[in-house]
Formats: sequence, C-alpha cells, structure tokens
Amino acid sequence: MHELTLATQIQRTVLSAAAQHQVDEVLEIDIEIGELSLFNPDQVQFWLHQLFRDTVAEDAEIKVASTPTAVKCSQCGYEGGVEVPTDPDFHVFMPVVRCPRCDSSDIKVQHGREVIIKNLRVHKAGPGETSA
Repeated sequence: MHELTLATQIQRTVLSAAAQHQVDEVLEIDIEIGELSLFNPDQVQFWLHQLFRDTVAEDAEIKVASTPTAVKCSQCGYEGGVEVPTDPDFHVFMPVVRCPRCDSSDIKVQHGREVIIKNLRVHKAGPGETSA
C-alpha cells in the first residue's frame, strides 16, 4: 500500500510543477526507483495512471526505470554494484546487502534507495495557440 502513498506524492509534485509553469498537457513522465526503495515499480505505475485521471497528465506516458544499487564497503574499500535479492518477499522485508568482495555487512548504500522524477515532457500553448 505504500506504493499508493508514493504515487500520490509524485502526482502532487507533477501537477504542482505543471500548474506553476502553466502547462496544458503532461506528455511523458520519467521516474527512477532504486532497487532498495522497496517500491514495486509496476504498482507505482498503476497508481499513477489512476491518480492522473481527469488532470493535465491523464494521457501521459509514464516510464519507470530501476536504479541499480551501489555501495561502499568500510572494511575492504570496495565501491560498486551489488546483487540485490529478487525473491517474492523482497517487498516485505528489507534484504541484507553485503559487500561482494569481502562479504562484510559494514557498507554504506550510495545509490539504490532513491525515487526521482527525472524528466517531464510537456505541451504548453504558445502565443496565439489555443489549447484544446
């Protein structure tokens, strides 16, 4: 259910930006969701389509990409990607991520927890142009 909460926050941000810039239509929304964010990208996309009904973003193409996880190990200094478990319980329990080099759990996650609206493609009527 936290996908609905996230989708609501994204919807508010997109519609606020559209209103602030007097946009007639949002054509495309690009979103990145980190592997460790515990959000199901398909569910986020589903809720966004529901929440954008009857708004300037109703027909927007919503693209959701996954951001890979990157860590820095405090033990051996490894910096880079790690394999994230993909079992069905992944979205229920936080997976334990370990250093792929030394197997330490003393790591700092550098990327993979974020949710970012990367890009909005919009239509804004120019001078003399009317919106339909």
